[in-house]
Amino acid sequence: MPITSFGSYRATMEEFAVNWALANGELGANPLLLAGNYSRENFVSEGEALLEAMDSVSDLAAAARTAMANRESAKNALLTRARQFRGEVQGQIVDKDYLRELPAAPPISGDFDKFSQPLRAIARLWTRINANTASLQLSGPLTLAGGYTLAQFQAELDALPGLYSAMEVAEGNLGEARGNRNNRAKAIYERMLQYRKLAPARLPANSPALAALPRLSPPPGTTPPPLVVTGAWDQQLVKARLTWTASSAENLEKLQVRGCTGGSYKSENEELIGDLPADATHWEGDWGLTVPGSIASFKVYVMTTTGNENGGKAVKVVRPVT
Repeated sequence: MPITSFGSYRATMEEFAVNWALANGELGANPLLLAGNYSRENFVSEGEALLEAMDSVSDLAAAARTAMANRESAKNALLTRARQFRGEVQGQIVDKDYLRELPAAPPISGDFDKFSQPLRAIARLWTRINANTASLQLSGPLTLAGGYTLAQFQAELDALPGLYSAMEVAEGNLGEARGNRNNRAKAIYERMLQYRKLAPARLPANSPALAALPRLSPPPGTTPPPLVVTGAWDQQLVKARLTWTASSAENLEKLQVRGCTGGSYKSENEELIGDLPADATHWEGDWGLTVPGSIASFKVYVMTTTGNENGGKAVKVVRPVT
């Protein structure tokens, strides 16, 4: 199978390992060694290390999505309370000094300072209101829906920096793991390229191993046409919905949905979401969009029996803040 993405490395490495064993059987006492006396055993070992690195990326990507969901959930909860606070103050207090101090609700997409600054201002004003309930003609300390108190608001606000920090740590770990995976993939790709060059020089023309030499790139002219995908968040389904016209590709094997968190799509950062039948024309799911305010980008790959694929243009989906 040709190398078209990180997902194709496993099958391709297996093909090279099998072919290399066949070649060594033909060569007998002089097995095929690449530059630096690099053996088939070295190749298999490096291949296993690459697969472990790929698994690590998958695990850390999931951890990063969880950290993001935790942070965004906390932000959504605080944003809701900020809006409730504004309504309570505007509905119960007539003193213009207090109304002038009333902050606007923070922008959900802002960085930590932009998001937390209005919330800190709310906590200060709330504290002042609770200290002057008599002069403001309030029956007691100001509470929000469900009896939510200033102490609860302050506790959630105090927890916010830790959630931002956890997200940064998760993204840092993921970036490091991706770098390790990329370096290992590059190194083993170079070894497979060396093997393809050396095998014809060492094996006879009628060699079974040479006749079955694995490819590293798809055959010319086999790239399937891309799908034209549209997508948006469906409030009724509470899922993203992608749609497209059925693929007309020859040798069509299946379709595959992949995604990246955020608004930009980078192939090296994409994650496998799932396979679809070849005749599928839509996909629904909440991958990367489990909380309001989340953004994810998707591609639907056309995959052929010749080992080629085409993902076309990415589609960005935003889950709105309700």
